[in-house]
Amino acid sequence: MVDSSRSESLRLFMGKYGTILGLGILILVFSFLKPGSFFSVSNLLNILNQIALVSIISAGLTSAMVMMEFDLSIGTLSSFVGCLAVGEAGKYGTLVGFSLGILVGVVVGLINGSVVFFLGVSSFVATIAMMSILTGLTYWYTGGATIFYGIPPSFLAIARGKVAGIPNLIIIMVIVLFLLWVLLSHTEIGRQMCAVGGNPVAAKFSGIDIRKCKLIGFAICSTCAALTGILLTSRIGAGHPTGGEVFLLSSFTVVFLGAATIKVGEFHILGTLVGSLLMGVLTNGLTILNVQYFYQSIITGVILILAVSASGITKKLAI
Repeated sequence: MVDSSRSESLRLFMGKYGTILGLGILILVFSFLKPGSFFSVSNLLNILNQIALVSIISAGLTSAMVMMEFDLSIGTLSSFVGCLAVGEAGKYGTLVGFSLGILVGVVVGLINGSVVFFLGVSSFVATIAMMSILTGLTYWYTGGATIFYGIPPSFLAIARGKVAGIPNLIIIMVIVLFLLWVLLSHTEIGRQMCAVGGNPVAAKFSGIDIRKCKLIGFAICSTCAALTGILLTSRIGAGHPTGGEVFLLSSFTVVFLGAATIKVGEFHILGTLVGSLLMGVLTNGLTILNVQYFYQSIITGVILILAVSASGITKKLAI
């Protein structure tokens, strides 16, 4: 009986803190293997700077996933908005390009939410359709070419600048994650969104406005994707037609890792942050060890499978 109780306690502990423990082990291993390169303040800032974009887009995705809704259009949206923002910034200035990009993100999110709620289309199908639409719009706008000319220095400074030695990307990441953590964990609408994901039927009969929750969740998700696209373009100094698509797999990996952390089986911002850190430390460490990129891609896929299994939410997300 005692052994059974201890085994159960250990299982619960690993379920809650296994991901954090894994993060700690990775840090120790890479610090031991490359003490001069990995374990340093400069590399810590480098890791945070590297995970900033995926953390922002993953935090937005978390806002949809708490309601058990997918958004597969976020990568393509990032690409389109990045190209649109840098193109219009070159013509009309940074403020216009940035504002237009964010506006497009909000509109796309509201469209996704409306299609899901009013037309009854599953978010999986609705956002795949949106992904196709955005792909067409991106190639129409860019002509399939990378936009790298006429970019204002002020646009580049959005992602490349620093405040007190801290990169802007890190500051923006912290602000976005903090605001969404407050929204989802400490506001009424955030708790309602989580309730919709937990039991939509019960949420409906308890008087929760599911329409409002869906629209807000998808709008936040797409806005974060749009912001990520703008920051990516500002960081690399060019708008690439497929530049944001890399975030699709990585963001879902991060969010599912988060669902296997602390609040097992639930999507939450703190877990998303831990997932981002784990993937960032892993990628940074493997790069320092000169592990080839295709091995890193294989490892990411394996981690995604393990994260979904560990989170215990496979049945909830069945389509």
